[in-house]
Amino acid sequence: MSEDESLERITKEGIEMVYLPHEPKMKPTDPNKINWGRTILISLSFFTVLLAWGYFNFKVPLLLDNIIPDNPFKDLIKGSILAIDNLVAVILQPYFGDLSDHTKSKFGRRMPFIIIGTTASAVFFIMIPWMQVLAALVLIIFLFDLAMSIYRSASIAILPDYTSERMYSKGSAIQQFIANLGGLLGFIIPIIVGAIPGLTGIWFDALGFIIVAILMILLVIIQVLLVRETPTGDKFFKITKNKLELETETFRALESVDPPIETASEKQKFGAYRRAVGIVRTHKDFALFIGTVFFIYLAFASVEAFFSSFAVEFIGISEGLAATLFIAYSGPMIATAYIVGLLGQSKRIGRKKAVIIYLVWLLGSVCVMAFIVVPFVYQNAMLIILFIMLALTSIPWMGFIVNSFPILWSLAPEAKTGIYTGVYYTFNQLAYTLAPVFFGGLLSVFGFWGSFRYIIMFPFILICIIIAMLFFIRIKGGEASK
Repeated sequence: MSEDESLERITKEGIEMVYLPHEPKMKPTDPNKINWGRTILISLSFFTVLLAWGYFNFKVPLLLDNIIPDNPFKDLIKGSILAIDNLVAVILQPYFGDLSDHTKSKFGRRMPFIIIGTTASAVFFIMIPWMQVLAALVLIIFLFDLAMSIYRSASIAILPDYTSERMYSKGSAIQQFIANLGGLLGFIIPIIVGAIPGLTGIWFDALGFIIVAILMILLVIIQVLLVRETPTGDKFFKITKNKLELETETFRALESVDPPIETASEKQKFGAYRRAVGIVRTHKDFALFIGTVFFIYLAFASVEAFFSSFAVEFIGISEGLAATLFIAYSGPMIATAYIVGLLGQSKRIGRKKAVIIYLVWLLGSVCVMAFIVVPFVYQNAMLIILFIMLALTSIPWMGFIVNSFPILWSLAPEAKTGIYTGVYYTFNQLAYTLAPVFFGGLLSVFGFWGSFRYIIMFPFILICIIIAMLFFIRIKGGEASK
């Protein structure tokens, strides 16, 4: 930190802070308005996250089906492999989230992680379909997820850095709209690749991965050129023990004068994890929120891990047609992303009531799916009713996502947005880690039913949603400040 005593000092939450001598590179927006152009550009990094995961979640389970030999435990083995790669994210998400809160860089706090993480992810993504040996495929998936962990928290935390708290819901809605366009594209690419005549063998599997990786690199270049974060240092990357903060009204960067005690000496090695554990233990409302996040994502992670197999085996359709089901699911999410965010923006309803409304809606839709629609479409490929119900399920799911991030950011103190986002994604990824193993194990238990075993998918989701609601209704706080 500069020793120049002439630098302006202020006290925030009992901590003395000094303004860093770096001028903002972007002009602040009226706190009561949303800057659409900037918000869209900021959202490009999250677009690449969902683009890659959308294609990954569709294609990799099918690759594993071809590599893993048939046996009574195939579903459990496949689920375990899909879970192993997420385990690294559980471990590293709070670390990288906290790290970005303490990063000095001429590119700002978040952009170095976005640059490094996106580039590395694209490289490993291209390699996935070429791994024809199971051990090699597992290793590359592991490295891909490690790279994704570097920038996933930063891709979310950068939005509240440059958005006023009053506009969190609208900002989150725009971010989710743009990001889920990436997820939709990830589901469209298999259809495009499948329509190319004469494309067979390894290139049938590899071309989609290559297309996604190229798009990831192009979009991160665009974001680096057009999103000019406020510099927090003079080098590309330097970690400080001090807290760094950004004023959303002025985009000026601040640094605490003295490092927190818990980051001193040997405690620095595990400081991020100590802070993460301390947050969950002492912040009751955030702990309840994290419980909600875990169970709601446990439900949908189970679907994502096995949905392509469900479509091919249970319904009896082709891989290309299965991709259209993903579009039927993600398309309405994208179309309504901004609209569902407006409910949480309303002063009369607010974020928490909006989330409860969407959870109740989600509960009703999943009930219909579990007990009426799914039994009806077994081995008959009559998909119109499934298309409709997937849409009616995806809209409230997007409503939960859009309105949950503003609650997260409001619960987080200003200088800890990164680590709170990291903890959020730790539990998000923990759900993604456990869901394939747990649900894959359930499918193995019901393996004697053959392809009909997937009938248990939506009742399982229903149970998870009910538990998530029980956590959420106890949360206090999370609304926008007056």
